[in-house]
Amino acid sequence: MDIVPKAPRWHRFVAWLLRNFYFRVRVVGAPVASRPRQLILSSHRNGAIDGYLVLAAFPDANFLVSVQLLRGRLLRLMFTGIPVVRDKDTQRYGLNKRQYGNPVSAALACLRAGASLATFPEGSSEWGPKPLPYQPGTARIVRMALADGLPIEVVPVGLFYPTPDRFRSRAEVLIGEPIVLPAQGERDRSAWEAEIGAILSSALDAVSVNCPDRDSFERVEGLAAGDSRDGASYALAFKAREAQARAGTLGSASDRHAIPARYPWDWLCMAVLALILAPVLVVGYAAGRKADARNTTTFFRMAGGLAAALVWLPALVLLAVIYPKVMMPAAGLAALGWWRWPEP
Repeated sequence: MDIVPKAPRWHRFVAWLLRNFYFRVRVVGAPVASRPRQLILSSHRNGAIDGYLVLAAFPDANFLVSVQLLRGRLLRLMFTGIPVVRDKDTQRYGLNKRQYGNPVSAALACLRAGASLATFPEGSSEWGPKPLPYQPGTARIVRMALADGLPIEVVPVGLFYPTPDRFRSRAEVLIGEPIVLPAQGERDRSAWEAEIGAILSSALDAVSVNCPDRDSFERVEGLAAGDSRDGASYALAFKAREAQARAGTLGSASDRHAIPARYPWDWLCMAVLALILAPVLVVGYAAGRKADARNTTTFFRMAGGLAAALVWLPALVLLAVIYPKVMMPAAGLAALGWWRWPEP
């Protein structure tokens, strides 16, 4: 039996809270609105947290989710979606794929019901210079949806993080133009699916991090960070510098831009924020040190911080009730500290 979960409102609130607490999120690119039967084709850069960025642009999206993110109460508080059991999940957790149904069938049921669906065709994330090899599942979903006559709209989305593992870093969602999908014509299903896959891959490459090699990737990162220091889009600056790298015209030194000045009251507010949230920040930092790669650090920090917050925030509420004259002004200063926290 296929499973098509419906994300509860509180789950979307948790996603919004975690995303906006940790990052400064911005959506740029084509002005595409969230619609029924929309398939969002997203790059995969920063582990499980990438879905939170997609929700910033498409708040009604449902997801294909690795079953490892649905194991345990804390993880189910952070994630929901159509479970996908990979071969390594069956080996690691001893799971039976039949128990979770067919994810392709469940995805089609989601689209038939008029819902939107987000997929990560790479299947896994890595902090590298270009996308990982795309898996065929998304192309199969699109081909089967078209064969059923479903009026779907496929939108490519690139995710960009100047510093993915740093608190209060920027994070941007770059939305591409909807993809024009080919009709089957006289081709058989496999040839049609192969063409759809090639078109999806090309469209996703166009909005994703896609540098020639790691050296050019690191130079593009530095230059784009400088280009966007004054408020311009990091994602658009990155793609512009990436084009230079592909053309062989990329410079080797980052542009210098002025860093916004900080005032004494800024440091006071940030100190109050750090003091009030000390247990959450310390546990989150310690959890991040358990990550095995840069692209999973943020997930570990958010998971650890959320676990600590579930214990610490009720204590803060109790302190506010007992000492309102102290805690209420401190909460105001902490909110200003969060807003003025220096960007990495």
